[in-house]
Amino acid sequence: MSIIVIRHALSEANNHANIGTMAFGAKEAPLMKEGREQAKQRAKTLRTEYSVDAVSTPAAISRLRRTQETATYLGFTQLSRYAALDEVEHGMEGVELRSLLDSGRLPSSAILAVESLLQDPPRERVWVTHGLVIAGLCRVLNVSANYERLIPRFCEVRQLSL
Repeated sequence: MSIIVIRHALSEANNHANIGTMAFGAKEAPLMKEGREQAKQRAKTLRTEYSVDAVSTPAAISRLRRTQETATYLGFTQLSRYAALDEVEHGMEGVELRSLLDSGRLPSSAILAVESLLQDPPRERVWVTHGLVIAGLCRVLNVSANYERLIPRFCEVRQLSL
């Protein structure tokens, strides 16, 4: 089965101007204006490069607001929420996590979360989720070398075979 995974667009939770504030890393942080524009632009890519008609295609999303908003701005109307697509709880400080990622490694919690996710994956062909989930999928499926970055950019699309 082939799936399309999309990292959520830029949100207040990922806005570096918010480092040290309650908004940075907040689970229910909304998309920023730039994030809404990213998703609208990516909708065209889904149609032209992946033949995805968002109106008629169901999408799996995490329970967090930024994936729901991203999916909506992409044009999806049939959304199903899955806890397994939520951001990975890694328990690391930002500097520690960045150092790990910069060395090409992932927190073990990301690998464990993805292994669990793949035991009972969403049935939808399109998943809108979070960076560590997508990086973990690429690592577990042994396709990380196919991508420039371990963690996808905001609103980046990757097609994976399960």
